[in-house]
Amino acid sequence: MPRRRVIVHAGFHKTGTTSAQRFLRANGKNIWPRCSLVLPGRLRKGAARMAVRYSRYGKPALLDAFADDLHATLSKIDQTSSRKVLISDENIAGRMPGRDGQMCYSATPTLMARAEDVICDVFGTETDVVFYFTTRDPQSWIKSTYKHNLRTSRLTMDEAAYMATYAPAADLDGVTKAVAAAVTGSVCSIDLADLNGPEGPAQPLMDLIELPEHRRRKLVPHPVENAGPDDRFLADLLALNRSNLSDKALITAKADLLGKADEDDG
Repeated sequence: MPRRRVIVHAGFHKTGTTSAQRFLRANGKNIWPRCSLVLPGRLRKGAARMAVRYSRYGKPALLDAFADDLHATLSKIDQTSSRKVLISDENIAGRMPGRDGQMCYSATPTLMARAEDVICDVFGTETDVVFYFTTRDPQSWIKSTYKHNLRTSRLTMDEAAYMATYAPAADLDGVTKAVAAAVTGSVCSIDLADLNGPEGPAQPLMDLIELPEHRRRKLVPHPVENAGPDDRFLADLLALNRSNLSDKALITAKADLLGKADEDDG
């Protein structure tokens, strides 16, 4: 029997991961016969949350909690099946740089190495573990994280200061190389700009799953998800973040601003 393959799609943030996960969910009935899916809904309250906390605080106990929660999740999958397993959640790479002062993905290699230990413990040491990352042009990526963090947090840096502060974090290729040095499984990455087909950011995942052609023809494209706010609203979002609004009022004000923007665009 061939080795069971477990694919770890751990990011990066703002490289089409949400779109890929929505594609996987939307096409689950054609993917499931070949592959078990472990998506954010099964990880965000456990392993992914612990990974984010570990990347922020670096405490060994948090790394242990990450491993324990991931082990518990994976242990629920049929151990006797030959179906592949796909784990997809960008938060298992750690906290998004730029969020609450997170400087970089320095914790990602350690998290991936620990994830590999867990996978081999659950499925066996002969498991074919593949780590896959989507990357992005550094300038485009850092701008996208700025827009996202401006929208979803109380970030008060202007764009120029943010770009200067977090520019080192945009070396996503460097992170994948560090992961490759930390794990024994294979590591691959593809630039988001190269994923223009109907499967979008999920295309490399379909390749790794080795979905049969008759099922692949049935896959339904899914629209891009989690795109950042239009540039014309960045100044308004920054002003809101710098205001004295309460956290609750700030969320409402941002929703009103971006909601009106959607109506105008429609």
